[in-house]
Amino acid sequence: MLRNFDRAVIGATSALLVVLLLVMTGATLAGVFARYFMNDALVWSEEVARYSMVWLSFMGGGLVFRHGGHIAIDVLVRKLPDGILRHVVFGFSQLVILCFLAVVLWKGVEMVEQSAFMTTAALQISMVIPYASIPVGAALMIYHLMAAAIQSYWQAGSRTVGAISTLKLNAD
Repeated sequence: MLRNFDRAVIGATSALLVVLLLVMTGATLAGVFARYFMNDALVWSEEVARYSMVWLSFMGGGLVFRHGGHIAIDVLVRKLPDGILRHVVFGFSQLVILCFLAVVLWKGVEMVEQSAFMTTAALQISMVIPYASIPVGAALMIYHLMAAAIQSYWQAGSRTVGAISTLKLNAD
């Protein structure tokens, strides 16, 4: 059941990322076409492209984390001998990341609440829509962190803890 939920989260996020990339690309191309071939600027295209990119960045951050694509400095963990100390240091690093993401989530929710009465310049939509990408993205990253950490310790058993990028993913 959890494997199906995990696959659904990864699948839905991946599909949404494809849609956001297409929207961003389409808005950018429409803006360029209107400006250079029709001599008229579209007031909405730049804003749609910008907010699509913001959502794309925050939503994609979780999947990139899950696949080990973020920059990581694991020199300390690699230098440690196999055993409990390596597990503790790896777990501590995951805890630090979790705390950081919890703060991002908390402050992101505050930003969404504060932006409830603001609107964007061109589209006149609520700023809640672009700012909501922060807590949603942080929540997705927390989910992927927890899933990868649980999977790492489950797979490791008595073996050494490796990088998250070396794990077998539920989506594979």
